[in-house]
Amino acid sequence: RALIDIGGAFDIPMLKSYGYLNVTLNADIFSFTAGIDLFDGALSSHVSVTWNWDLTFFKMELRDMNFLEIVKIKQVLFMYDLRAPIPYAIFQCKIQVLFVNLEAKVEVNGNEIDFAVTLDLALVETTVSGHAKISPKGFEDSEFDISVSVSLGDVGQAILDGINDACKAVAKVATEA
Repeated sequence: RALIDIGGAFDIPMLKSYGYLNVTLNADIFSFTAGIDLFDGALSSHVSVTWNWDLTFFKMELRDMNFLEIVKIKQVLFMYDLRAPIPYAIFQCKIQVLFVNLEAKVEVNGNEIDFAVTLDLALVETTVSGHAKISPKGFEDSEFDISVSVSLGDVGQAILDGINDACKAVAKVATEA
């Protein structure tokens, strides 16, 4: 049985930079974990991969990827697990570009699928979500449920609160005069 287990790291305190790496390889799995953080987080990235050679399990996750505070990939996850009686898979991502946030998640659990996508533009947040139960008889016998919601984002709520406070102040002054 072959076994490889490699690990390493570097640290450059004067540049506020570090990195690490761990690789495991044997007859059952391949596992890889690595990360780098340069210039106190101005550029950073972390990745991990686990893969069973018999293809019954796979997981890849990217997280904390930061590109000069402009683009942040908070998480990208893909995983499937065929070892359980009911097969399971998930894709999930959380990404920010300037003030725009995108979150998406799709889960497949046997013949059922759940999904949600949220786009937050700071002023307005929109979410589309749904559930599907796929029938082995065909598309016509399957069940689908989809919903959409729109709400104020953090900035939109702050603006609305400011307008409400200003209106209350004007009304107070007008009633006291």
